Amino acid sequence: MTELTRISVISSAETAVKKLKKAEIGIYDCKRQGTRFIFSVKDKHVKKVFAIFSKPCYNIKVDGLGRRARVAKTLLNRIGLAVGAVIFAAAAAFSNSFIFKISVSGSGSYLSNEVKRIIYESGVKEFKLYRNFDLPMATGKILALPSVTFCNIKKRGSVLKVDVQVDGQYSQSARRTPLIADRSGAVKRIVAVCGTAAVSVGDRVNAGDTLIAAYTLAGEEKIDCLAAGFAELECSGTVEYLAPCESDENLKAAYASVNIDAEKIVTRSHTVRAADEGVVYTVEFTYLYKLSINME
Repeated sequence: MTELTRISVISSAETAVKKLKKAEIGIYDCKRQGTRFIFSVKDKHVKKVFAIFSKPCYNIKVDGLGRRARVAKTLLNRIGLAVGAVIFAAAAAFSNSFIFKISVSGSGSYLSNEVKRIIYESGVKEFKLYRNFDLPMATGKILALPSVTFCNIKKRGSVLKVDVQVDGQYSQSARRTPLIADRSGAVKRIVAVCGTAAVSVGDRVNAGDTLIAAYTLAGEEKIDCLAAGFAELECSGTVEYLAPCESDENLKAAYASVNIDAEKIVTRSHTVRAADEGVVYTVEFTYLYKLSINME
């Protein structure tokens, strides 16, 4: 079956036929339509016909493609659609392999900064590839936050959704202030569950010093967050105890006047001096003192 292409050109029939005959191009199904001469040629002659009528005055155009040309055009269009679909799918897959947002929701959303810090430590950051994420570690650390009772982490497209639930009563009473020392001492332990430890073990602190700051670090940037944790200080003290005379019983009473649980006392010593009404025991001691914030 011969494949024909329908062509329309602004020209008289006589001129068009003469040019085509001279080029030895056979024409079929000819007709006039106003100023246009419409005819069909074999597909293989289309380029040659356009070359013959290349001057602008002829205003040549294709009115209809041959079957083979139509099939080729359809295939080309479909290939374009297929390529577009492949590119779109690849782009979608590429996009889904990244995390563009970390969303923290639930009654524990006020812990957002600390939750994100844990997510970062577990291998995921915004605008980074989603790979090597330690989900169990992240979940465990989030569940260890103050009064967190539930944690669910799911990836939805390019968003990592973290649902955090806390005890309802706690979420209303949580204090958003730093942990401040209320007495002097040496730091024996410092545990910052949320926030940032402002001191290290062995440091000497005074009343009013910050022990756990209410911020977390994201690189060099400080981000406000809840402070939660505890500190244990080794403190010292002195008490005096007046007794009628020096004796084992009075020494025990002097030690008892310290009024600190025996298990918290680290060291103790005493001296005795005479007084008008008997003797005065001076007891010097060191003890462990614990203070915390948002750890109820």
